[in-house]
Amino acid sequence: MRKMLCMLAILPTVGWAEADPVIVSTLDRCLNGERQESDAHVCIGRQSEQCMEKPGGYSTAGMAGCTYGEADAWDVLLNRYYQKARQLARELDGHSEKNFPEYAVRAQTLREAQRAWITFRDANCAAEYAQAGSGTIRQLYGASCHLHTTADRTIWLFNYAESVL
Repeated sequence: MRKMLCMLAILPTVGWAEADPVIVSTLDRCLNGERQESDAHVCIGRQSEQCMEKPGGYSTAGMAGCTYGEADAWDVLLNRYYQKARQLARELDGHSEKNFPEYAVRAQTLREAQRAWITFRDANCAAEYAQAGSGTIRQLYGASCHLHTTADRTIWLFNYAESVL
């Protein structure tokens, strides 16, 4: 039991607070084309960088807090676009089911991929966090991993949901 509690204490966590709706809205607008660049990846990190400009933002705890704050907002969008992608996949599966039932697996495979991705993200970010050993920089490694991994997956789901039809 003690070993398990120690493991839980070192793992980075996301979602301690609710995501800031202003950040969620800003990121959603960026994803939906309110940006100069064509690549949606330019949306990643902007909000945490602005947060770090505030007093206390450049302490280790401040940087980690800002980064996790943006990661939480990406997680809200990830869930939104995952649901949209699943709904579209179900609709397409419904059209295929009669004539090509063997190809009506979009929703199922998307769900399996998402579950596998969650397992990957958690293990990968735990490894990033552990990389620094006992150094406080581990907070930034874990936060950055969660931010970038979650944002990348959100963008993938956004593109999937927008291009399925």
